[in-house]
Amino acid sequence: MTTAYIGLGSNEGDRIDNLAIALEGLAEIPESHVSAASHIYESEPAYHEDQSRFANAVVALDTDLDAEQLLGYLQSLEAEMGRVRTIENGPRVIDLDILLFGDEQITSEDLTVPHHGILERDFVVTPLLEIAPRMHLPDGTRIRHEGATLGLVIDDLGPIPDLGRRTNEPVLAKDWVPVSESSREQDLVAGWDAHLRFQAEALEESGIPFAWDPFEPSSSMDPFGLPATFSLLVPTADVARAARLLADLEVAEPVFPPGVEEE
Repeated sequence: MTTAYIGLGSNEGDRIDNLAIALEGLAEIPESHVSAASHIYESEPAYHEDQSRFANAVVALDTDLDAEQLLGYLQSLEAEMGRVRTIENGPRVIDLDILLFGDEQITSEDLTVPHHGILERDFVVTPLLEIAPRMHLPDGTRIRHEGATLGLVIDDLGPIPDLGRRTNEPVLAKDWVPVSESSREQDLVAGWDAHLRFQAEALEESGIPFAWDPFEPSSSMDPFGLPATFSLLVPTADVARAARLLADLEVAEPVFPPGVEEE
C-alpha cells in the first residue's frame, strides 16, 4: 500500500463545503482509505491574482491503486463536482492534485509526481507539513516553509467538516471518540449488545451523531469470529454532551428492544 498526498483547493461557491464533499469522495475511492487530513487554510491566489482567495487542504490517502489509476478517480470526482477547466491555475470549484505518491517519481503526458512547484507554494507546504512535518521529496529534499512564497496562507479555517456526521460513517476515525463499548460476553455471543443498542437509540433521539466500531452489530450475525468488543463513537465536539446523556441513562430504567429480556 502506498501513501499518496492529495492537494485540495477551491475558490468558487461554498469553498468549505466543496472540500468536505471532496474528502468524502476520496474516502470512497476503491482500495484506498483516508489516513489523515489537514486543516483548511485560506490562501492568496497564486499566478493569476485576479480571482477569489482559495481554501486549501492536504489529505493523506493510503491506496493499493497505482498513480495513474488514482488520477483517473480524482479527475472523475472533479467532474462530478462540476469542475470546468478554463485557464491553468484559474478559478475552480475543486482542484485535486497528486502531490506525492510514496517515493515514486513519475513523468508522463498526464501526470508529474512530485507535483511541479510544490516547494514554492505555501498553500501546499503549510497543510502538507501539518500532517507530515518531516516530509521530503523522493530525491531527499526536505519540504520547508522557507522558500514557499507563492499563494501565501493567511488564515487557518479549522478542520475539514466530516460529512460522516450526517451519515454516521466517519471519514477519519481520529476525529471520533469512543464513549461506550460492549462488555457483557453473553450479549456478544448473541450477536449484539442490548445495552449499547439502547445507548445508540438515545444518541439518535438527541440528535448526537454516532458511529459503530468496527461495524454495527445485529442479531443476525454469526457469533463466531466476532470482534471482542463493539464501541459507540461520537465526534470530538459532541463528547461532553454524549457523556452527560449516557450518564443520565445509567440512572434511568433501560428500555430493552422487543424480544430481549433483562437478565
